[in-house]
Amino acid sequence: MSLLGPTRAVPYLLERGCMAAGAVVDGDVEVVDGSRRNRNFKVISDRGPSFLLKQGVGEGGRATVAHEADVYRLLHSLTGRGEFARYLPRFHAYDRADQVLILELLDGAEDLREYHYRRRSFPTGVATRTARALVAFHRLTRSPAGAEAFGGFFKGRRPWVLSVHRPGLEVFRETSNANFQLLRIVQNLGGFPELLDEVREAWRFDAFVHHDAKWENCLVHSPTGGVRKTAVKVIDWEFANLGDACWDVGAVFSAYLSFWLFSIPLTGEDPPERFLELARYPLVKMQPAIRAFWRAYAEGMGLDSVTSGEWLLRAVRYASVRLIQTGFEHLQKSAEMTGNVVCLLQLSFNILQRPREAIAHLLGIPLSCEGPTGP
Repeated sequence: MSLLGPTRAVPYLLERGCMAAGAVVDGDVEVVDGSRRNRNFKVISDRGPSFLLKQGVGEGGRATVAHEADVYRLLHSLTGRGEFARYLPRFHAYDRADQVLILELLDGAEDLREYHYRRRSFPTGVATRTARALVAFHRLTRSPAGAEAFGGFFKGRRPWVLSVHRPGLEVFRETSNANFQLLRIVQNLGGFPELLDEVREAWRFDAFVHHDAKWENCLVHSPTGGVRKTAVKVIDWEFANLGDACWDVGAVFSAYLSFWLFSIPLTGEDPPERFLELARYPLVKMQPAIRAFWRAYAEGMGLDSVTSGEWLLRAVRYASVRLIQTGFEHLQKSAEMTGNVVCLLQLSFNILQRPREAIAHLLGIPLSCEGPTGP
């Protein structure tokens, strides 16, 4: 196995016939190093298709990239059986020898976090298209053929954060001091571990789930190269597996909530009652998009009023747990806990204690849309 580098990316694509020599000779080709957890190189050409090369780092990274390649291969083998293909970047190849995944690079695309940050608004149309993308993937296992294909390929998994209060040794391999502080808060806040146990026990294996449907993994772009970015693509399928469809929905809810909370400047000079009015991105401006997202998802999945209420309640509970994961990721390289993450944990705990109030007051979804009442 040889490691890719910026100078090796273009020759690598030429050797495999993915890129034509003319595109290099006659046009401009730029290689951008976007490496983070894995080695990622964007090869941008003005005379042909552009590519993303993804190579796993370490045993864990190589395993997850290989898994992602298998996911793309399986999904693309189903092309023509559903509309889900429109929500994926094109899969070109996976080089098993060098463990390199080759994907389409979408010209001018930006992830939903960048998109909302730049626009300072939360369009309902983009929220609706994000919901439809999740619906397309979640419905794949509803047909006998889909259930057989995915059931034979995936074993199913639960998110690690559902057991964050009872961490295994693997959690401590790359855990910062701030993460240890987060774990102690979760473990010592009265009633928090028990609520997390309840959420974990309610987990279902009922759909093909992305498992990491945060905004950074949802791209918006213009298919025709225009100024308006209207199409949605879902990327980074390293953790995709069978699981609970409501987990992906909760991840989207959580993305809105954490975006709002992290936009509050916590200087220590303002009292907590002023936090809401100080948010750069007020939650009230997000709520129409949140409602549009949920409405499109429930309609797309064909949920009746009773099932819709059950799923929404489960999704908001998962959203609270996903907030813990967001805090954990935010502190991955930090030495000290931050005020925003403390607020994130308190918000997570509050939602788990009063999920119906969270649906109405945080998400802005009328309780009449939630379904039957209950405990």
